[in-house]
Amino acid sequence: MLSEGAAAPAVDLPGYVDGERRRVDLDDYLGEGIVVLAFYPADFNPACTMQESDLGDLDLFTMQKDVSVFGVSPDSTYSHEAFAERYGLHVPLLSDRGGEAADAYGVRTENEVGETLVRRAVFVVDHRGTVQYARAAEDLETPLDVGPVKAAVGDVGGDDTALERYRVGHGHYGEGRETFRTAMAAYEDREWMDARSGFRDAEPDFSAAADHFDTAVRFAETGDFETVVDRTEEKADTLAHAASWLADSADALASGRGKQGRQYREDAQRLLDAATDLSEPPEPDAFRLTADGIELGDSVVVDPEEEEGYDWRADDADGVDTGLAVDDADLDAAVDGETDEYEPADEPDTVEGDLEMDLDAVDAAADEGDGSAADGSSVEGDTVEGDLEMDLDAVDAAADEGDDGEAGDESSEGTGPADGSADAAVEPDAGSPARDEETDGSEAATAVTEPDEDGSGGDEPDEGEDSDVEELDLADPTESDDEDETENERANWDIPGR
Repeated sequence: MLSEGAAAPAVDLPGYVDGERRRVDLDDYLGEGIVVLAFYPADFNPACTMQESDLGDLDLFTMQKDVSVFGVSPDSTYSHEAFAERYGLHVPLLSDRGGEAADAYGVRTENEVGETLVRRAVFVVDHRGTVQYARAAEDLETPLDVGPVKAAVGDVGGDDTALERYRVGHGHYGEGRETFRTAMAAYEDREWMDARSGFRDAEPDFSAAADHFDTAVRFAETGDFETVVDRTEEKADTLAHAASWLADSADALASGRGKQGRQYREDAQRLLDAATDLSEPPEPDAFRLTADGIELGDSVVVDPEEEEGYDWRADDADGVDTGLAVDDADLDAAVDGETDEYEPADEPDTVEGDLEMDLDAVDAAADEGDGSAADGSSVEGDTVEGDLEMDLDAVDAAADEGDDGEAGDESSEGTGPADGSADAAVEPDAGSPARDEETDGSEAATAVTEPDEDGSGGDEPDEGEDSDVEELDLADPTESDDEDETENERANWDIPGR
């Protein structure tokens, strides 16, 4: 079996990772962070119970930064999928069907009947690609003891790696700082779109810097250096969140949502105040790697009595701190519209695209009251457009006149008796001539009934007969006016609203 202190071999295997099948090249992980390789004989082996598997304890390492964990067995990726789903495993499982990895790490074995098997073993490889821990179980049934593995991972460190990660993080921080300062200047000048773009560009730089600083803290072996870098990580992370809030604020202000934009800015200001209280990250040249660890320059003094843990005394005039504060009073006045400089973006009251609605015209029509569209305005009235148009105003008028026992002033086709007689004669309004209706090119005069001497209509309804206005029978205009239509055909008409 591969011993401690040896260089870890890089192998390329298919695997089941994060719910999908893909190839995993260990060369992409070795030398970048800590790698834990756990070899086991098979999925669903005797060491597994109904409740948990022998790899379950390795899941805790998947939540640690700079630690990559892999389980390796001769099973296929399909077996790995079933195994992971059965026990809820998050550890990537590699398929070593040909025994390539087992041979490279020296864990291939045979049982008493000559079967080729894989020993249960764990290897912890440090960030330099060197095996720092190597253990194998005495038999196949004994599960992994995660305690020594956790201790081995915790013991891995290196000031050289920590300082290198700090340099990378500081580079990202510098890029984010310059972008942030430019965005802040645009924000102060109320150039909202430029500010929003700048803050959104600065956020990932600050986030990347915080990640690298966190890795530096993870590998640091010199206590004072770890304290300094821990503070720089806090500042980078705080500025990343502040940049996100300021981007949202600029976006809201660009859209004319002043109240929301000010609220976002107030949230960001609290983070900016916290970041201002933290010193700027020292330049990488302020640290020097020696045989005894990382030596801090004279400009960086660690004071355990200080709340921040260290004092950065160099001139940091080029830092973000010179441009963090926002002139609250001036910006509030601009947001409230008290100055002429602030002009919120115009947002038309229309739905843009293929359909545009003039909401001002609609509001004006609503103010004029019901039926105002009849005066020729461009706003569409109470009509149902399509093959069938219904004048709802005329229907309402007929219903209102029905309360007085009078029929409407217009006759409609299909409203007379079934035998086609014209008994449904109506009297026109006083002072208005009787109107003719034109149907299929023929004219039908409206019969006007002369009043009796007692002032009543010529045809009085029989006693007991309902004297209310006959309900309008809305005929389908798409059908021909055929006197011989049957009642069944009438029943098949598709009358809207009925």
